Amino acid sequence: MSKVPKVSIIIPLYVDTPRFYRDLKKIIKLDYPSYEIIIVTDNVLSGKKIDIDRINAKVILTGKNITGPAEKRDIAIQQAKGEICAFIDDDAYPDVNWLKHAIVHFQHPQIVAVGGPGITPKEDNYWEQLTGLVYGSFFCGGHAQHRFIKKDAMFVVDYPAYNLIVRKDVLMKVGGYGTHFYGGEDTFLCLKLIKGGHRILYDPEVVVYHHRRALFVPYLKQIANIGMHRGYFAKVFPETSFQINYFIPSILTVGFFAGIVLSFFNRYIAHTYLILLLFFISVSSFSVIRKTDFKKSFIVAIGIILTHITYGIFFIKGLLTKELLR
Repeated sequence: MSKVPKVSIIIPLYVDTPRFYRDLKKIIKLDYPSYEIIIVTDNVLSGKKIDIDRINAKVILTGKNITGPAEKRDIAIQQAKGEICAFIDDDAYPDVNWLKHAIVHFQHPQIVAVGGPGITPKEDNYWEQLTGLVYGSFFCGGHAQHRFIKKDAMFVVDYPAYNLIVRKDVLMKVGGYGTHFYGGEDTFLCLKLIKGGHRILYDPEVVVYHHRRALFVPYLKQIANIGMHRGYFAKVFPETSFQINYFIPSILTVGFFAGIVLSFFNRYIAHTYLILLLFFISVSSFSVIRKTDFKKSFIVAIGIILTHITYGIFFIKGLLTKELLR
């Protein structure tokens, strides 16, 4: 690898919203000397061509009605000129030192991929900020909390593609993403990397700013999709997905509804259930109270509970699904 490897920044574009163009312009502020930008989209861009030209981005049209993010990334990998492929979503933008912090790790030959947190941008609106607080709470993020806020550096076996930087030669060797999954394509890729004896490093300084979906409905739809894929993966890819942490929301969900039913038959169970529920709401609220006010912390606590219920239900659905087509 050259001393300063060229990096191909790959963006699978779903819809070219005004926010996408605002985020795109922030890429040119990167403190890194050699990179290209590749945007893969199904449709001709609706406008702002001047912005695309200004940052010298390459736009690839798939010519299809709908192509998932994994397929878009694979198309870009084939045309990437960089030694490193840096994946970022179309609803995110990088910190100015994103690549500079990440690339130093590739001096170690065993490290083939580097990821970092997707932090909620300050410009996100009220309900999007609340979603960020839900993600960042220990009682929601749990073992995956490092994906949303800065935590200690560590090696990981699974990491989301909204902030994932990978050696191109290794990507080519494993066949890229090579999947139709939409909501678990990154898990599939990381599993192939791990099986190849490679290592994936999480560095808290490799930061992107990832816009959130608004609490409640848009966010919970996303959680349902994540839960569905993880449940399915726990069955078909147990090497990295059959972990107790992924089953906990389903266990809590069964307990939640069982407690409601049993409370109708026994007042002691009803009292115990109510105490436990109030206790969980309280500790969930206090887990974020230092970052916000009481009203927001209470809404976040409700969001945490609904996250576990939604994820838990769809995780079970994924476990019972014979074949997940997308």
